[in-house]
Amino acid sequence: MVSTAWQIVAARLGRRRRRWARVERWLPVPVVAALGVVAGAVTVRTGFSFDAALPAWVLAASWPVWRAPEEGAPDALRFRLRVRRVGWRASVTLVLAFSVARASGTSADWILALAPVPAVLEPLLWPLWPRGLRRAVRSAQVYEELVAANRGQARDVVRNRRVVRQRRAGRYSHTAVAGAGGSRRDQRRALMRAGAATLGFDPDRGACGRPLPVSSSEPAAEAGPPLRATPVRELLYRWRAEEEGEQLERWLRYAAVSWSGQDLLVTDGRQRVVRAGLSGKPDQLPPGQRVLPQRPVELVWLNEKRVDSFRTYVESQILLLDAEGRRLLTLPALGMRQSDVGAVAHAAGLRFAAYELSQSGWEWPRPLSSRLFPKRRGHIQLKFSGRSRNNFRYAN
Repeated sequence: MVSTAWQIVAARLGRRRRRWARVERWLPVPVVAALGVVAGAVTVRTGFSFDAALPAWVLAASWPVWRAPEEGAPDALRFRLRVRRVGWRASVTLVLAFSVARASGTSADWILALAPVPAVLEPLLWPLWPRGLRRAVRSAQVYEELVAANRGQARDVVRNRRVVRQRRAGRYSHTAVAGAGGSRRDQRRALMRAGAATLGFDPDRGACGRPLPVSSSEPAAEAGPPLRATPVRELLYRWRAEEEGEQLERWLRYAAVSWSGQDLLVTDGRQRVVRAGLSGKPDQLPPGQRVLPQRPVELVWLNEKRVDSFRTYVESQILLLDAEGRRLLTLPALGMRQSDVGAVAHAAGLRFAAYELSQSGWEWPRPLSSRLFPKRRGHIQLKFSGRSRNNFRYAN
């Protein structure tokens, strides 16, 4: 009984402490803005002096730039944020100098003209930093995106299950959902810790690090016999709509990932054929064929899951990657079996790995897969059909 009471008191004190920390973090902004109003009012006897208030208002508006990056980020990412803020602070300093000069009656428009230069110049100079440092920053950014994506999916799944249980019990309410199991911030932090603990991540693999694959296999020591992976009618018609019958039949007839015994061939529903070039680039190509710009070393099966309030959507893709982990080719895996594609990769002497990425909702600022598997120049995109907009299927 005493321990339960102490836990309740400690939780309330923790919430109040976090609220005060948030207030303390943003309190200087209105205080400095108010000082600007006072300075503008007392400078002249009648009216209001905008020039006298300008320095304080510029400082209040730029207050987030002067704060240190938030704690908890990886060291490389914090360093990148600090470097980025150095450029912004230099620009803000020039704006402050212009406002002070204007308040003192001096004309210094040239200072305002130079103010954007540091903020614009900093991203242009970032590629000159050591390559290892820039790769560590990209790996840290991708890792945080992975954890946030898995956290968001876990939050939606937990919330939906709780809603179902409470509706069955006849006691559903938004307040109960938000307050069950602690505050929303406590739930977010718990889900973030759980995601970081359960999400395996290898920063040295690929172009900027990758999560641990669901399954993987090393290439065969010797080339295997000819093998072919094609769509399965039952799977394909279960995923796609019946009105796409003509496109489905074309996909069933032509789409394939095949090993001829000498080279890997990838074909889409529009009869476009891409040769991997495992046995070297041929002198002459048959009409309608292309060759990848570089030799692939890995074949990846990628499942992207997106969760909304009603169901889960899954998109499966087949990727061919070069030695740096960059994407050379992308093919929809509609109707194909992962085991069949993995067997073709093994016979062709390529590494094989299957990944599952989870994203919550339909927010698409930039797909996470494009960060994990960036495209190489000359990347080839094969499609289901010319009019197809997406390759999603319902997972439940």
